[in-house]
Amino acid sequence: MAKTWLLIKTMVKMQLSTAGKSDLEKAGYGCLVLFAIPLGLLLLSILNSMIDTLYTSLAPTGNENVILGLLFVMMTFIFLFVSLSTVLSSFYFAEDVESFIPLPFQPYQIVMGKAAVPFLSLYGVNTLVLLPSLIIYGIHSASGPVYYIFSLVLWLVAPVVPFVLTAATIMFIMRFANIAKNKDRTKIIMGSLGFAFAIGVNILFRLDSGGTGGGMSEMVLEQNALLGLVTKFFPTAYFSSIALTSPTSIIGSLNFLAMIALSFAGILLFMTIGQQWYFKGVLGLSGGTRSTFKENDLKRRTEKRQVLWSLLLKEWKTIVRTPTFFTQILIQSLFFPVFILILLLLQSSGSLSTMASRINGWDDSTSLLVLFAFTIIGLGVNPASFSSISREGKSWFNNLYLPIPAPLIVTSKLLVSFFLNVLSLLIISIAILFLFEVSLSVWFIWFLASIVASWITSIIGFLLDFHQPKLNWTDEREVFKGRMIGFFALAAEALVFGLLLILLWAVPLFQSLTFASVFMVVYLTICVLLGQWYVGKVTKEKFSTIH
Repeated sequence: MAKTWLLIKTMVKMQLSTAGKSDLEKAGYGCLVLFAIPLGLLLLSILNSMIDTLYTSLAPTGNENVILGLLFVMMTFIFLFVSLSTVLSSFYFAEDVESFIPLPFQPYQIVMGKAAVPFLSLYGVNTLVLLPSLIIYGIHSASGPVYYIFSLVLWLVAPVVPFVLTAATIMFIMRFANIAKNKDRTKIIMGSLGFAFAIGVNILFRLDSGGTGGGMSEMVLEQNALLGLVTKFFPTAYFSSIALTSPTSIIGSLNFLAMIALSFAGILLFMTIGQQWYFKGVLGLSGGTRSTFKENDLKRRTEKRQVLWSLLLKEWKTIVRTPTFFTQILIQSLFFPVFILILLLLQSSGSLSTMASRINGWDDSTSLLVLFAFTIIGLGVNPASFSSISREGKSWFNNLYLPIPAPLIVTSKLLVSFFLNVLSLLIISIAILFLFEVSLSVWFIWFLASIVASWITSIIGFLLDFHQPKLNWTDEREVFKGRMIGFFALAAEALVFGLLLILLWAVPLFQSLTFASVFMVVYLTICVLLGQWYVGKVTKEKFSTIH
């Protein structure tokens, strides 16, 4: 066990050390702490308000433990989703994976070490949401000290089972995926699982709840029946909820012990599976596939192409074939629009028609303003833009020696992030045009303005990454982890588009759709021209000095 603990501490230090980080990055951590204080207070206020409202509604019927059930189900869903990308990146596609194989460690010890940082990320989310929620619930329910002791222990073990299930599934798949040496396809499939999982769980809950309306009154009267419905697919959430509902009773204690036993069993299962499967999945990651020579394929791959098109293909393949980039850029960009579209399609026709009639009741300029603001909020932060330079890592310096003009390289990076936003816009436009039935003129102006805004957000993200890139990473997750660049991009976009939205809302002249549209076009055009001018200026002056 001493070796395992030593390996865990070493890997955590390797991942979280500030050695080699610039002063700006260290200052970014300080800014993050400062911004976290008001955001944390805001989150506490929101959680308190939600729990208070639910408790007031459910307590008269004795179903207040449904709040705990919903809380643990939500956290289980978050743990599964977060673990999917972190386990895949840390266990299999980090650059240091194969360097640990020759060392005198057992596979389960390496797996425990590799799990440390992904598990710490789960505890970060756990501390942010679950811990304050349990405290707030305890205050509202006037619980005793036993409740808080149980809450602390359950907070500690809550991420264990979701993490183990995710890691075991990934190790099982990778155990057989690498036999076929099909690494690229494996990355794409595994990266897509999180996206499919998030959408699938939402559909499952909605379909399952669709047929329970008739017996809802009986469930309200029957003890813990409503809790059983909420936690139907999550036994750990049920055990935890019952344990905290009656912490001083025999039933509560038994459920508490069951949760502890399940967590310890999960750890043993994780170590056993790691011992049996991990090396078999890791070995062969560097291997290629055996293939026969095909003259036509060679001609196709070596035929002359436009330089810009080749650069775009290179950028796209880098995103698709790197698991961290695939999940953080492509999946994250598409998750919001696809989730919103499916959410709307699963709404009952009555609620959907109510939403549509409410939007149709607005005047055209208000509809345009609201839709544009919704688009900026949903698609404003584009990971493809603020990782444009950084995702090349140490290979960036190859661009200084290749006979390719710098403006062409910059344009290719802007186009990749722009096309991803346009793809998301196309998905959202389906909901706006067909589900909400807005007028064609409003839809066209919104779509045109959103496309131009997407180019502006691409410029903002690119410029931020251009001035402070992170090229010395050893793991792709470092491009996104611990950087304030996403927040700075959001702040810059809020400044640019916030001024536009305020003017459209406050100036009476812009209550007319015609004047609002003209002003929006002029404003966005000026922003694009200024952005393009500045991109050309910094490219000419500083492209060769990026470090």
